[in-house]
Amino acid sequence: MNMFSPESPEESEESYTPTDHEIEKVTSDPESIAYGLFSTLSNYQDHYNNIQKKYKALTITWVIATFIGLGYLISGYEEALHGNVMLLITFFSFLAAAGVSLLRFLDTGVYQALIRSIFKELLILEKKYPIIGSSHQNMINLFKNKKKKTELLHGVFYAYFILFFLLIGIVCLSIYLFSINTLLAIIVLASIIIILISSYFFLKRASVR
Repeated sequence: MNMFSPESPEESEESYTPTDHEIEKVTSDPESIAYGLFSTLSNYQDHYNNIQKKYKALTITWVIATFIGLGYLISGYEEALHGNVMLLITFFSFLAAAGVSLLRFLDTGVYQALIRSIFKELLILEKKYPIIGSSHQNMINLFKNKKKKTELLHGVFYAYFILFFLLIGIVCLSIYLFSINTLLAIIVLASIIIILISSYFFLKRASVR
């Protein structure tokens, strides 16, 4: 058959194969409808999981690009920076930390919440219709006493990068300010530390709510 000619319905049906969570036909039977809903929700869950993987890959790309930029700044190859190197490193480090924080919010705040809501619905379907299986119930039993640890570890991937960039920025800012005035450096650094600690507790309280 010509590659540009349309396929007949019989040929298209024969060449089509369902995906992992897809069913070919849903009947009026309650179990069939439940499995259809289970399949749809599982597809959404996989979709959001793939998005989370892409955000983590984007974070690694962001971190590598920042390291390349910082390395170029301190290499001395660029002679027309028109600014203090330490200040530029501080600026880019804080900017990188802000970017990673945004990706962390989208991953652990938005899509993780969507996955959690889908997971609860899948768990309800498994309990109501045992024929579907019990994979999500087994996962609950497996991590029964480690729920808080698993949620904490989900954000550790981003937290290390954020803290590392903030540390680089604070150290470079300290070096620059100490070269100008010691008292000014102490006041500014103390203010930055207070702001960071206050922001941490504010975000922690907001996440609990």
